[in-house]
Amino acid sequence: MEQFYQLLRRYNYDFSLKSSDLPSWFLQFIEPEPPLYWKTVFEILKNENKNKSIVEIGSGYGNVTALLYYLGFQKIISFERSEKLTGTTKQKIQELFGINPDVINKSYPQPLEFTPDILIQLNCVYSDGITCKQDYIQQIIRTHQANGKPGMFIVELIDSSFKMNHVDFPDFVRMNEFEVSECFPECLIKSYVTYKYPVNKTSKRIFVICK
Repeated sequence: MEQFYQLLRRYNYDFSLKSSDLPSWFLQFIEPEPPLYWKTVFEILKNENKNKSIVEIGSGYGNVTALLYYLGFQKIISFERSEKLTGTTKQKIQELFGINPDVINKSYPQPLEFTPDILIQLNCVYSDGITCKQDYIQQIIRTHQANGKPGMFIVELIDSSFKMNHVDFPDFVRMNEFEVSECFPECLIKSYVTYKYPVNKTSKRIFVICK
């Protein structure tokens, strides 16, 4: 994994030299060590059957997408609502792996002809048009159930362990472990801290929800 990350890091560094509008968080993917959430996903998925289907919500700049292909998964569908980032992800996967990836320029959920074995939503908190905690919780549940309940749902959420004003993350998107367990009462749930305030701007936690 370390060798692959250095390859990805060099790609991202070259990409950053040609791009003038990158978000500050993108720079973590040109650091000598990969971000913790990326390494956490590697540990979660490295021993999973590579014939399992994966649906990724929000491919962004394609760094998690690249990790999924590196791990050897064969059936990956990524959704990205930004047309520009859809192209960015496709180009990254093509250049790193020589594969033409299935990246769809739409917001998820979208109807699929199968139930994904693994559903992944990382580093993206969607709350468009939502103004309260209950509606946000219902959105998480609908996302999970949209095409039948996946065997595994890997979702990164803003942790409720601190209080601060953050324009990108309103208070109602902050979820603690008890609230997540109430959303999925019949599931086995594990969680991993990926960002920690005040070292980072916010605290985040990856939840692995298995039926």
